Amino acid sequence: MILRLITLIQLLIIIVFYCSAKSNNNIEKPYEQTIIKPKLNNWYYANINDSLIYFRVNILKENYAEGEFFLLEKSPYAKKEKFKVKINDNKYELSYRDKVLEMKVLTSARNENIVFIYSLRKKPFMWIFNRWEEPKTFFAAKFREPDYKTFPKRYKEKVFSDINVKNDIIYGKAKGYWTSYPAEEESYLDILLKGILSTLKKKDLELKADVYFPTEDTIKERPFIMFIHGGAFYIGDKQSDAMVQFCRYFTSLGYVTASINYRLGFIPLGSEVERAGYRALQDAHAAMRYFVENRTRFGIDTSKIFLGGSSAGGITALNLAFMRNNNRPKSSFKNLLNEDLGKIESSGNNLKKNFSIKSVINMWGAVENTDILKNSKASVISFHGDADLVVPINCDYPFKDIQANFSSLILNKVCGSLEIHIKLRELERKEELHILKNKGHSPHVDAANKLNDVFYFICSKSTDFLYSELLPECARINTYPKTPGKRASSFYMVDCNNYRQIYWRIKGGLIIGTKNNTVRVVWFDDEPEHKLFASVLFDNGISEVLEYWF
Repeated sequence: MILRLITLIQLLIIIVFYCSAKSNNNIEKPYEQTIIKPKLNNWYYANINDSLIYFRVNILKENYAEGEFFLLEKSPYAKKEKFKVKINDNKYELSYRDKVLEMKVLTSARNENIVFIYSLRKKPFMWIFNRWEEPKTFFAAKFREPDYKTFPKRYKEKVFSDINVKNDIIYGKAKGYWTSYPAEEESYLDILLKGILSTLKKKDLELKADVYFPTEDTIKERPFIMFIHGGAFYIGDKQSDAMVQFCRYFTSLGYVTASINYRLGFIPLGSEVERAGYRALQDAHAAMRYFVENRTRFGIDTSKIFLGGSSAGGITALNLAFMRNNNRPKSSFKNLLNEDLGKIESSGNNLKKNFSIKSVINMWGAVENTDILKNSKASVISFHGDADLVVPINCDYPFKDIQANFSSLILNKVCGSLEIHIKLRELERKEELHILKNKGHSPHVDAANKLNDVFYFICSKSTDFLYSELLPECARINTYPKTPGKRASSFYMVDCNNYRQIYWRIKGGLIIGTKNNTVRVVWFDDEPEHKLFASVLFDNGISEVLEYWF
């Protein structure tokens, strides 16, 4: 260790004073020299007897310098030691610990890496005619921090401004009353009265969707969100302002999105509303089968399918994620007045594709029975006003804003977002509930049916929720080999295989080397903060800056 330190000190003298002191005509200079002043506080390193020694200069004057050095060892911590150098009568003197060394320097500097030729003074009893040892060569390289950059926050921030829309893609056909009724400003009773004549006879309908793509996207398989508009299974359209803006917003983040139309309308008698809701579920299932079948055409990653829906669309989205054929409402089966509506997947088209819903954005939706939540591990984020009289936040009859208790005569009780999330917590599912205080139904639009702050709040919270679902579980920094807890280590890694690039940065230490997804570091025990950062770009385009600290 002493020999290594002596050699290091020789190197420090050369660096510090050959680059700063005045020329000494008595010192032999056999090489053409390019004088380069070392950068203050920048680390240099040299290999001595198969060991690495790091050093830097903190103070540099004409005849005086101070700095620090450490020897890279197996310990994750580096113990920095101080040194001082003086020039007195053309003699280079170094002080470190309790030692003083003297030498003369013959050197040539090349670029930022410097080649040194030096001679040590012999011990007094070892010289008679020549008091200097034979010249030796030493190489010091400038230490460079590894490159570091962050990536666009795809799926969390806007990365696309140009969006391509394909309108009226036919995903299926079915018999029904109508698939579009833009009538947001009409009252419920007026809408029902106008629709009675249209429910006298069913007709063949085309089921259509609008699909939104990020233009010039390089990712071939992207997460997909299918949005389902609301309107009490009676009114609404895929091109309502809210659905269009939801699609455009999430597409600008990098998703593929779609807004669908589905069969609307019912005779306001008995269980007809429930049957209308089941038909909406069948159509949504047909739409999803269509998109899964055409995943290559639309660039969809079918392992990352999300749903979003408001009101009746929220009900449909929840049922699509959680209802199974053994949970079909009794009204969907054949009885004296109605035909059998068939299985969930039996309508709309003949496609047989299976799919799994990863998450649901539920906006003031509900389910008839929270037991269906056991059927899937899909996560749910919900938004619901606590003053909603149309779809209750707890378990109650819907449309309680209609006079004469009309809703209880033709509708069943439903359980809104509060009850849904109580059940999800009981099942230990990932969930997030936002109760909108003193807000009624459709709180994302104002009295003039214009989007308001609640709409943007929903976008923001849903963005974070879905982003957490897209981030790989392996997206964390671990010690290598893995150890429990946060602690100092020489090696760390991001234990993922599905990454494209990783860049590392450190506070309170140095990054000694990187290889693939592993990094070697040395920590300084006198630093107030110890943090390691990994900027990772994953195969699916998502990026994250991971942190490790202790």
